[in-house]
Amino acid sequence: MFKIVRKTTYILHMKIILSLLIVIISIYLIIMILVWMAQKQLIFFPQPLAFEVPLIKNQEEVYITTAEGNILHGWLRKAQIPYRQKLIIYFGGNAEEVSHILTTAPQFNDWAYLLINYPGYGKSEGSPGKKSFYDAALAIYDYAVAREDIDATNLVVMGRSIGTGTAVYLAAHRKVSAVILISPFESLRAVAQNSMWFLPVGLLLRHNFDSKKHAKQISAPLLAFYGTQDTTIPPQHTIRLTEYWKGKHVLVPLQGYSHNDIFNSEQLWVEVATFLVEIDSLELEAR
Repeated sequence: MFKIVRKTTYILHMKIILSLLIVIISIYLIIMILVWMAQKQLIFFPQPLAFEVPLIKNQEEVYITTAEGNILHGWLRKAQIPYRQKLIIYFGGNAEEVSHILTTAPQFNDWAYLLINYPGYGKSEGSPGKKSFYDAALAIYDYAVAREDIDATNLVVMGRSIGTGTAVYLAAHRKVSAVILISPFESLRAVAQNSMWFLPVGLLLRHNFDSKKHAKQISAPLLAFYGTQDTTIPPQHTIRLTEYWKGKHVLVPLQGYSHNDIFNSEQLWVEVATFLVEIDSLELEAR
């Protein structure tokens, strides 16, 4: 009788354990499905145009049509010079509408800024995503080099956060003089895996922005920044990316800055100014 009771108890315990395992596995699978379906909403945060940007001297509103037929919107902020301008193409973060660069970024001698919002951001048409960002970058570049007032031999691509993934892709597929990256990463998968260690991120992620793969192809010099207090893209991800870079690179830690306040660093803009002067020198030597 005692053996029968023990056996019955054992079977009951096994059924409970099995039921718990089924519940845990079911919850895990549901989480995986939700992450798979909602990843675009988890990664991209399109921002509308907060206000109409007044056009002032040396500032031009720009519309660019992508290969998919979407119209992108943004601005060209020129330097105050009468001759062809060197150009910085800027790509913002995943929750960044880029018009703020018109007033926050300093002017560098004869360098102009081309600031175009991603698909779905500001007044740009389309939907955000890795492919649409990449396609937009190519369209923006091709538009820029076709302009007679732009010096296509002096073009720098600059990106911040997720925009570094777009900038690196562009630099791998078009000729650029240099690359400036603020809070870059080797891949979005590596960053996401840190916070979602319990999920097979590599299998779920459709918008990877695999910068390390493209970095191996880029000979253009790189200036990269990271905030020492950045917890969104921890410094090791920036450091790892530079290890894949084919060309020369300079890595600058910004002490005390985090992911969202890094643009407040005066050192960042001083380093950018110095880097642009060095790029000019390299161009002259090459000639």
